[in-house]
Amino acid sequence: MTGRGDSHDTGLDRAAWRWLWAGVLLLCAVLLAGKLAPQSPWRGAIDTRITAMLPAQERSPLAARAESLEDTANRLVILVGARDASATSLKQRDAAAQALRQALAPLATLDDGKSLKSLRLPAEVQPALIAPRLAELSDEQWQARALRQLFQPGGQRDLIHDPFGLAGAWQDWLTPANLSLSGGQLLLRAPTSSGEQPGNGYRLISATLTGSAYAMGDQQALEQAVDGVKADYPDVRLLRSGLVFHASAGAQQARQEMSTIGLGSLIGVLLLLWAVFRTPRRLPLLLVPVATGVLFALPLTWWAFGSLHVLTLAFGASLIGISIDYVLHLECMRRLATTDGRGGLAALWPGLTLGLCSSLAAYLAITLTPMPGLRQMGMFAALGLLGAWLSVRLWLPRLSLPEDATRKDSPAARAAGWLARVLPGRRSWQALGLLLLAALASLYALRSDDRLTQLNPSPASLIDEQREVQRLLAEPNGLRYLIVQAEDGVALLTRLQALEDTFQQLNAQQQLGHWASLAQQLPTLEQQQANLSAMRERTRTLLPQVLHQAGLPAALVKRAEQAIESAHPLRPADWVTLPAGEMGQRLWLDSRTAAIGIVRFGDVTAEGSAALARLAAGDDRLEYVDQVARLSTTLGSIRSEMAWLVSAAVVVISLLLALRYRRSTWRALLPPLGGLVLTLAALTLAGVGLNLFHLLGLLLVLGIGLDAGIFCAEHPARSAEKGNPARSANDKTEQGNAEATASRASQASLLAISLSCASSLLAFGLLSFSQTPALAALGLACLLGLTATWCLVPFARS
Repeated sequence: MTGRGDSHDTGLDRAAWRWLWAGVLLLCAVLLAGKLAPQSPWRGAIDTRITAMLPAQERSPLAARAESLEDTANRLVILVGARDASATSLKQRDAAAQALRQALAPLATLDDGKSLKSLRLPAEVQPALIAPRLAELSDEQWQARALRQLFQPGGQRDLIHDPFGLAGAWQDWLTPANLSLSGGQLLLRAPTSSGEQPGNGYRLISATLTGSAYAMGDQQALEQAVDGVKADYPDVRLLRSGLVFHASAGAQQARQEMSTIGLGSLIGVLLLLWAVFRTPRRLPLLLVPVATGVLFALPLTWWAFGSLHVLTLAFGASLIGISIDYVLHLECMRRLATTDGRGGLAALWPGLTLGLCSSLAAYLAITLTPMPGLRQMGMFAALGLLGAWLSVRLWLPRLSLPEDATRKDSPAARAAGWLARVLPGRRSWQALGLLLLAALASLYALRSDDRLTQLNPSPASLIDEQREVQRLLAEPNGLRYLIVQAEDGVALLTRLQALEDTFQQLNAQQQLGHWASLAQQLPTLEQQQANLSAMRERTRTLLPQVLHQAGLPAALVKRAEQAIESAHPLRPADWVTLPAGEMGQRLWLDSRTAAIGIVRFGDVTAEGSAALARLAAGDDRLEYVDQVARLSTTLGSIRSEMAWLVSAAVVVISLLLALRYRRSTWRALLPPLGGLVLTLAALTLAGVGLNLFHLLGLLLVLGIGLDAGIFCAEHPARSAEKGNPARSANDKTEQGNAEATASRASQASLLAISLSCASSLLAFGLLSFSQTPALAALGLACLLGLTATWCLVPFARS
């Protein structure tokens, strides 16, 4: 890699810098091994959480505590359904459910069985809790019920603490009407409130992972278990709900897109290089800067952030199309503007360095956002480009060129000569002016789109499964909730019960689906006292008649009266500590100064959400939280901040370019700024709302466009390019002819810019086909912006 002139090398051309860079890369390889090695204590995680992309949310202390109760990352629910109502299908369903339980046993703790067994209450509070269906019974019906408890097979026979069978009725009331125990397994049918036919039902499997939902090993083990049951029982239907399934789908999708988008970009770049340079054996050497850029960026970003997000990996796969730019400029200059592949490169480094600085400014601007995911992506890109630039500057000039690389009739020279003839005339300038004016005018209709769907990488089928599970279980999703404060537990239950009327009205208007509240689990303290008084009276007056008819001693009445005298109401704080009250733990906030309950909602329409917000706005002891709206507002704020960052970056870079290029500054600014304006206009005309990731794509367009613009300003078109290409080639052999040298450098620069735009389009344009909405938006902006930038290059250099 060294030549005879090494002893006269100065600055970055010294061998010491090359060896130092090699040592840095070796250290990065060690750091990367520490993150990848299976048994390494520093093994890194691949993060697939949507929330990991977002900044810390501004929320009240109570809202923060309420959301901490929703830490269900390791919880999962699987419903196993039959194809039809035939006995064979139902048998297959039950067998599949049993097989799935056995497959999940090493990975998770199955806890669906305890959901029915743990609903019994302590004897001292049961008399205060009467199921609503028993409230209207007559004395004769109460007596008949007590007798059934005594003589019915399987009936309860606790004559002292529960002679009237309150516990069984209470357990039935707490258990959803569509959930039952059949054949030793839970059977879930369509909710009675939905109006649907009960159908064949689903076997319910509820579990908690013993590992982590974000650990790729645990994800793969769970997917293998589920896929194995699917393969053995292809006719059953599985519905999955749980973060682990979404995390696994996100990781799998990221791996697929890394292999498809990254591989597609690499193949496209290789074909471009082969078509122009026709040196297959040299291509791996030209990709060394790409590899070193990734090697430099990946471990440092991983160690800096602790974990690596899947979007960063997919974004990094497209880094190939950008970091190859420096290789292209060097290779084109060596082949077309030098005679031996070594001399004359001094004119290249200022433009290449300025291009790096402008790209770094664009990417480092991303790291100023409060969004952790964007900061990680910005750092990865900046480090990758810096690593690629260092390899190009320190190593590649030492590689010798093939003997025929500098031929005047080489494919590279012919391509450069053809591109140099594309110069716009006066009418083209007029058309461009009108186009830019129309594009600027269309920006008046530009709109934004900050919906959360752009952050959700899960496939639609999995989202539909989750929604169906939540619907069947009538389970709130936790994204919207109401915090209710009161002086004590007595007042809280009264307040919650009063709010039930409002929720019922919204439900009747189809603005609110299901909801969960302590009022649905506990009567008010006033009602409990009334229940307790009524049961004491029934024990005193009805129980003796029951015992007489049953032929049992009357002395049992005295013992029953003593037991019920010690009974007392059940307060919310005590309810949530019981096994039966486990479902209420996420609806209660422990506080020494007040009683705080949470009402969690399922599906809520926009009108329903507005009604709940108005309800809370009129009462300082109510707080309505809509996490969807809050996150959308956060995305909008970040989008606005990104817009200001783009504007600030443009102003700063424009001033820096003006210091170097003076009157030719427009050449450097036309491709990037024109590309931005035309992209925004295209999105506006297509009716696409501008989101955060479009702006991220525009930052990339700005960085790539500035690189192209800088070389247009460094090497504008020369008059020699307008003549015959063959004559221009002869001119290149005349040493000392400054105009011919400048013309060759200009053609080399144009070829490199064209190859750069083409490779960038391959890298980022392919992202528009991503199944991840965020990456697809980024790719669309890059596809439009880079195409516009490339088309503006002939104008910038003319």
